[in-house]
Amino acid sequence: AMKGYVPGIQPPEKEKYIKLNSNENPYPPSPRVAETLQKISYQDFRFYPDPLCHQLREKLGEFYGLAPEQIICGNGSDDILNIIVRTFLQPGEVMAFYEPTFPLYRVLGIIHGAEIIALPLPEPSPELPDPPPRAKVFFLANPNSPLGYSLSLAQVIQLAKKVQGILVVDEAYAEFAKENALSLLANFKNVIIVRTVSKSYSLAGVRLGYALGPAELIKEMFKVKDPFNVNQLTQKIVLAALNDPEYYQKNIARIVATRDWFLAEACKLGYKIIPSQANFIFPQPPRKGEGRSFYQYLLEKKILTRFYDDEMLKDGVRMTIGTQEEMEYTLQVMREIIKRY
Repeated sequence: AMKGYVPGIQPPEKEKYIKLNSNENPYPPSPRVAETLQKISYQDFRFYPDPLCHQLREKLGEFYGLAPEQIICGNGSDDILNIIVRTFLQPGEVMAFYEPTFPLYRVLGIIHGAEIIALPLPEPSPELPDPPPRAKVFFLANPNSPLGYSLSLAQVIQLAKKVQGILVVDEAYAEFAKENALSLLANFKNVIIVRTVSKSYSLAGVRLGYALGPAELIKEMFKVKDPFNVNQLTQKIVLAALNDPEYYQKNIARIVATRDWFLAEACKLGYKIIPSQANFIFPQPPRKGEGRSFYQYLLEKKILTRFYDDEMLKDGVRMTIGTQEEMEYTLQVMREIIKRY
């Protein structure tokens, strides 16, 4: 049987965990979101939402310097990834990606009957494995999930030149990174960039992802998407958050500062960590194969992280960057744990 995608545990609120397992933003959304919620009339919910998300696409186009025709919105980036597979990949055709990576790519490929080619890339490398020439769609999570490292812009450009089908750059964590692939949209007709408001805008609960790309490709995706895939409430909330860039930028800066401080301190303790460009890290205890026990030790101290039972990932856990206070406590616990190794 197919192994489906398993999301991170969402514990009941009464159980007081430090929740570092789903890469959620530790800070609340913009106050403008609260203001918008107070102004919404419940009577409006008898109407269907705008099926094309006109206002959102115009705002995103203004933000990125793109035409609305180059943007499509979805019910989270998961929906966008699904639309991409349904649009550009026929059963039996090749989907490819580097791994480890976001497990949903493989799941979507299996559901769609694709031939899947996974190329190992467990850490940053100056030399990337060449994409399979038969790949109709090549997914690149950049920054990588779950390890956090980021390929350089030069590497992504080289990959775009080599991919003969469509290169999908999944930039779910790009706002926390030094570089992104947005500049490729001006020069490549085979690149689609996928983004989300879940992490950077503290809006994981409203589900809004979007794709940026050539108008010709986005037009084909519109033919495949579900008619009313983004609800009315989500469209209004996200628009409010996008209209408060100062708040968004402040939160990003706080998380990046905490990430860089924590990574350096954890490495001093003896943990192995690949430098991260995301809002999470992947710490590994000194002894190999101890990811599961590390996860359990943290769990005992009410720190919830993500363990992957995968050959390339079993040495550590994925750990979201929380508030400074949460990470100070986590570092204290990790100081105690490392004595066991």
